[in-house]
Amino acid sequence: MDFNLEQALREWRRQIVATQAPEVEDLMELESGLLDRYDENLINGLTPADAFAAAAGRVSQFDAEATPQLVHGGPNWSLFGNFFKVASRNLRRRWWYNLTNYFVLTVGIITAVVAVLYLNYETSYDTHLPEGDRKYRVGMNLRAQGYSMIGFASYNGTDAAGQLRQVDGLRNIAGVDAVAQFITFPDAQLATLADRKLPLENLLQTNTPADFLTYFNVPVIAGAVGEFTNHINTVLLTESTAKRYYGSSYATTDFTKEVLRIDTINYAVAGIIADPAPRLHFSYSAIIHQPKLDYWGGRPYVELAPGTDAKEVRKRIDANFASINTRLAEDELFGGVILQPITSIHLGSDLLYELKPPGDVRYLYIIGIIAVIILLLTVSNYTNLSIIMNAGRAREIGMRKVFGASGGQVAGQFLLEATLLSTLTLPVVLLGLWYLIPRFNLLMGVELSRDFVSSPALIITLLGLTLTIGLLAGAYPAFNLARTQVQGLFGRGSAGEARGRLTSRKVIVTLQFALLIGLGSLTLFVNRQLTYIQDKDLGYRKENVMYVSLNADSSRFATFRNEVLRIPGVTEVGSGTPMGLEPFNQTTYKLSGTDQVYDDAHNVYMDYRGLGQMNIRTSIPEYISDPDQAPNRLVLINRTMADRLKNRFGLTDAELVGQTIIQEPEYINEETGEVGFPYVVGGTFEDLHLFSLRESIDPMFLSVYREPRYVYTAFIGYEGSAREAVASAVKDRYDELGLNRYFTASFLEDDLMKLYQDERRISTLCNYFSLLAIIMAIIGLVAMTAYLTTLRQKEIGVRKILGASNWHILGKFNLEYLPLLLVALVLAVPLTWWGVTRWLEGFAYRISVNPAIFIAAAILVALVSALAISLVAYRAAVAVPARVLSHGE
Repeated sequence: MDFNLEQALREWRRQIVATQAPEVEDLMELESGLLDRYDENLINGLTPADAFAAAAGRVSQFDAEATPQLVHGGPNWSLFGNFFKVASRNLRRRWWYNLTNYFVLTVGIITAVVAVLYLNYETSYDTHLPEGDRKYRVGMNLRAQGYSMIGFASYNGTDAAGQLRQVDGLRNIAGVDAVAQFITFPDAQLATLADRKLPLENLLQTNTPADFLTYFNVPVIAGAVGEFTNHINTVLLTESTAKRYYGSSYATTDFTKEVLRIDTINYAVAGIIADPAPRLHFSYSAIIHQPKLDYWGGRPYVELAPGTDAKEVRKRIDANFASINTRLAEDELFGGVILQPITSIHLGSDLLYELKPPGDVRYLYIIGIIAVIILLLTVSNYTNLSIIMNAGRAREIGMRKVFGASGGQVAGQFLLEATLLSTLTLPVVLLGLWYLIPRFNLLMGVELSRDFVSSPALIITLLGLTLTIGLLAGAYPAFNLARTQVQGLFGRGSAGEARGRLTSRKVIVTLQFALLIGLGSLTLFVNRQLTYIQDKDLGYRKENVMYVSLNADSSRFATFRNEVLRIPGVTEVGSGTPMGLEPFNQTTYKLSGTDQVYDDAHNVYMDYRGLGQMNIRTSIPEYISDPDQAPNRLVLINRTMADRLKNRFGLTDAELVGQTIIQEPEYINEETGEVGFPYVVGGTFEDLHLFSLRESIDPMFLSVYREPRYVYTAFIGYEGSAREAVASAVKDRYDELGLNRYFTASFLEDDLMKLYQDERRISTLCNYFSLLAIIMAIIGLVAMTAYLTTLRQKEIGVRKILGASNWHILGKFNLEYLPLLLVALVLAVPLTWWGVTRWLEGFAYRISVNPAIFIAAAILVALVSALAISLVAYRAAVAVPARVLSHGE
């Protein structure tokens, strides 16, 4: 068979590429030497085949054993080793630019890991419960509101048997396998154990102890479960509670003789249980077995039989509700029960009286979007800089293709470099996560784990995201350069060319600008809404008001008031319903003599001193200034209710005062025949925001008392500089009352801030991530501009010789980005506008979406980018032209 020189050369090239990692110049030199020796061997009389074999043996210096692997197929490990050597060498070169990519990848991976952990945390509430897909909470619809609990037949007066009748009625419904019922007390209760009196929050009472422990999978660490389930007035302490009372010795303590005392009731300690899971939708510090729950309603939960349709079970419960709760079944305002999947409570509930503040899925979207923006900036920064840097390797790529490398091998080379660089970030990523996760937990109120060593799921998440981000970052430059034809690779093109037409670099920079404008606009809108919330007039005094939970009769309140007024810095003491609350139940009402019934009013109360102290604007200023001359009780209605009644029935303000309004007209007193609860309108007050600005202002009744019979909450006004001193002195006066209750106090300003805790968290995150995004973009622009100025040194030198000033050259660099910025603005506005609008819809009172915000964000991005670009380009602009032309490319 005749010898084919071209075929032999191709085979030799493939072997060289597969077994070594030579530079392009080395490849060319090797081939030139091979051909010289081949010619010499022919002159010496060897056959062409022998001449080529001898020349290859002298020139190549590669392991002949690699040849069969290449020819006969199979795993080509030497090829991978070649890729790795080339990747390592290229990472060492241009170290500054690769360090830039290293930083960008590190930030992107950390952001992605934290976002994934957070989203997983928020979306996995209650998923740890066994058979969680069959577990439902039973609530109720009453009037126009949904409740997360069901009221007992006689409210607080329902006896133990009546409360259990509700449980038994649910258990008898076809398709219901198990029922658990409980209540919790959010206010801390003073509890004595082992001669220590400590406040316990979230005490839980249950009258279905065995079902509760099974339903919620409560692990018992020590003690006897039977002792708890079979005997009333027993208690299980959580591990954290036991440690508070006994310290580290709790594990060796004999609890059989221990007694927990709350008020006047003793509870025998039956054992120790594990702390509730962080992602349970309620919490508890101790579980008490008590036959009668001390509340007006219970929280029943059901577990359905396998294969049961929850909708059908709900219909059966409604149809048989008379056997569960006769009073509610006969109430015309009762709208049936709610069967809510337990796993949907945290993110899908809008019911009253939740045990923990539910999450808001909109904020999950925002955090997810922010993470995607940072990830896109990561990928685009890496892609842009890699395309520019690797454009200088076009000749190398061309030679590798000439020497037999396939497009897939070339792409694999670049993907390996990207994944190698992303893998090298792991030590820094782990340090970053170790530092940031506790701070993120503190900010967001979550408990993300940073124990990567003992958690396979965390390790898999970290490695998976690291490799994925590396592959995403390297994908475009890899396949973009790999698919280029050999002729194009040997052309005169460079990263500095094609400035007048659309290039991948311009597309990516435009994307970066759009992301920055979008994130910057979102941040500005969130901060503006928070400022609006802070500055809005709520209809009452917000500053220097302290609330104290008193729960005392009028005599003790009078004593407390007189004592507190003696404290230096205290200006007034009143009582009433606190402001800044979460929404609570509404009531029905109608104007006497009419048939129109409304169901959207709230009831609040205050004494005259509290009303004046809060600076609420009313039509009765004379009574506020002199409470002793005021009626013992007066009912005011707010402006919203007054306007409704005036417009509906054609009344004036003067005609409205003295009218009778009947609350709850659906109820009739069986003894007297009186309909509802009639009240005479004694005046009006201006609208106030009892709840957050997410809620609209509804009609409201304000009952004002001269001497309230019972006071739940005391208002204490104080001078601005006396906050801490007043709080300490008030606690001392409270303790002197001997109420045997834990002192619970708060400040109105703090309570109002808690209403917007989620918004403040998101605002803080947006601020941090916007700053981070700008830093990433600046670093990317600086590195890209630095490299481009290196490639365009000759052009800059020629321009300077022709008379161009430094400012002219800086302008040329910056003007290239101006059209991209305008396109980015057009791209960013619609999506951001839509997202911000959707977010603001969650507020009844909100700012408008001002287009100027988008322009301001674009100007900010333009200024920061121009500064970064100019600082780098200036170095090239001030270089000596002669030196540039003698050394430039």
